[in-house]
Amino acid sequence: MPIHARAFCLFWALLPISLGFAGCIVSTDYAGPSPEQVLPRLIALLKDSNPELRRTAAQSLGKIARKEAVQALVEALRDPDAGVRRTAAWALGMIGEDAVGPDRSPLASLLFDPDPGVREAAAMALGLTGDTQAGIELLLERLQEPATPADAKRLAAASLGGMEAHTAVPVLMKLLADRDARVRRWAVAALGEIADPETVVPLSKVLTNDPNPAVRIEAAFRLGKFGGEAARPAFTVALKDANADVRRLANAALKELAGGGHA
Repeated sequence: MPIHARAFCLFWALLPISLGFAGCIVSTDYAGPSPEQVLPRLIALLKDSNPELRRTAAQSLGKIARKEAVQALVEALRDPDAGVRRTAAWALGMIGEDAVGPDRSPLASLLFDPDPGVREAAAMALGLTGDTQAGIELLLERLQEPATPADAKRLAAASLGGMEAHTAVPVLMKLLADRDARVRRWAVAALGEIADPETVVPLSKVLTNDPNPAVRIEAAFRLGKFGGEAARPAFTVALKDANADVRRLANAALKELAGGGHA
C-alpha cells in the first residue's frame, strides 16, 4: 500500500479513538475500536519505514497510555528520527509509573541525546514517571568519570540545567574549569538555569577571567538574569571587556540594577 494511502487509513483508524478521548463522539450508536483492538496495529507502526507514521503511532500510544505499549516505546527511544524519540519519551511519560521497570529508567539515556527537544522530553517524562532522580544520578556519574568526552559533558550539563537539578551545582561548578570552552559555556548556562545564589561568585569569576569570549558572553547573560547586586563588581569590570557583546550585556545589567531590578 502506498505511504499516503497508509497514512490516510491510519488517520481514519485513529479518528474514533481521538474523538472518544475528547468526549466528542457524535453518535452514541457508534462504538469505535477499543484500545485493545488498536494497540497491536499501533505497536507495529512503530517499525514502519515512514517516520511520520512512527511519530503518529507513538503519540497515539501515549494518548491510550497502556503499559502493554511500554516495551515497544522503549525500543522507539533508539529510533534514528529525533521526532520519534521525542514522542516516544513523551508517551512513556503519559503512561507514568508503569513505564519504569526494576532497572534504571531507559529514559535516562536520552538525557545525552544530541537533540535538545529529545532531552527536554526525556527530562519531563522522567518527572512524570517519578524517576527524575535516576536521571540526575546517571548524569552526575557520567560527569565524574575521568574519560567522559567533551560532548557527553556538554549534553549532561544541558540536561541538568533543564531539570534545574540543585544537587548538581557542585559538579557543574567544577566544569567551569574544564579545558573545553564548549563544556564551560554549557556549565555556565546550566548554572544560570538553576540560579543558585551560591553560584554568583564563581560565575562572576568566569565573566572577568575566562579566556573564551563565548563563555564570558554566556556568563554575562546568565548573571544579568539572577546575579543581582552580588554581580555588580564583575559587571563593572566587564565594561572594559575586549568583546563588544560582553560590554553590552554588562552595561544592560548595570542599568537594570540602577533601576532597582534584580536586587
